[in-house]
Amino acid sequence: MQKQALFIGLGLTVITSLSSLFVSLSPSFSQSNSAKSQPYKVTFFCQPMFDAASGERIPATVVWIPERKGHVRFIAWKSEYFNKSGWTPEKRCQEVTKKFQESYDQGRLNYLSHGKRNGIPVICAANSGETCNATNHLFTVKSDSDPREVIQRLMDIAEGKSAEPLFQSSGNQLYISVKDFFNNSPLLKK
Repeated sequence: MQKQALFIGLGLTVITSLSSLFVSLSPSFSQSNSAKSQPYKVTFFCQPMFDAASGERIPATVVWIPERKGHVRFIAWKSEYFNKSGWTPEKRCQEVTKKFQESYDQGRLNYLSHGKRNGIPVICAANSGETCNATNHLFTVKSDSDPREVIQRLMDIAEGKSAEPLFQSSGNQLYISVKDFFNNSPLLKK
């Protein structure tokens, strides 16, 4: 239990803090943030959010879901693990959010999955049965992190307490439906 708490507390990888993102950490949306959302199009953008664990504002990838007329917090970029290679949480938010939008616009953001690229664990936009590669790679996770756990945390958030699993499994590969995630994740309060 202490090891898990330490992993969550210290690791704070991009996604490992996802479970705390969707639990009562709602930033207020100003007119400028609403203006970033296109009324009839799924739109990803970066927005600061308050992190209760650190007491600080951190960048988060937020997505506008037009069918639900609301915003869903997707990822909080808290980890400073990648700072040494020039990837601050703010820069990761901007760059990865851009990749999510491009993948979505190109019709490739159907499922999120995990894998390794050049021996490093990654999260990617994949179709069922597809593996991670240079074309669908969205972001890297900390080298000692288990990317399956990242996907599992996303599923846990999207499922809620009574929802059925939102993933497809192909051997050891997990896939989470992005559409199901959008439809079932809690909306941010205005």
